[in-house]
Amino acid sequence: MARPRPRIGGRIATGTDGVLRFRNRRITIMRGTRVNAYGDESDVGAPLYVGVQAALAETTQTSYDSASQRQQIIRGITCKVPAWVDVVTTDTIKDEATGLFYMIESIQAAPGPGYYPAEKILTLRARSGVGVTSD
Repeated sequence: MARPRPRIGGRIATGTDGVLRFRNRRITIMRGTRVNAYGDESDVGAPLYVGVQAALAETTQTSYDSASQRQQIIRGITCKVPAWVDVVTTDTIKDEATGLFYMIESIQAAPGPGYYPAEKILTLRARSGVGVTSD
């Protein structure tokens, strides 16, 4: 028998809301710069937090472009991390499951009752050509 979907604010959790409710990934947060054996500096940084549980989901927004007279779909990546995670916009995030690297565009506090520190919602952008050993 199928399990019923959890409710969020009186409605059934679907799409991005449903995914961001559960921490489905482990991420590594990297900060600073590193220098390789040849003296080249890399902005990937050294691992600051390893194995942080996070919720990672692709989000979409639709906007209308009046110049081309059509709708455009803008895809983004949203990440939700616990309140204790010290993260800044200059950090790099690595998804340990896929090995992909992301840069942080914005940091927001999740809405909540105010009794506990709010979780952080990060808007991410994929970084290409980046690896742990990249220069």
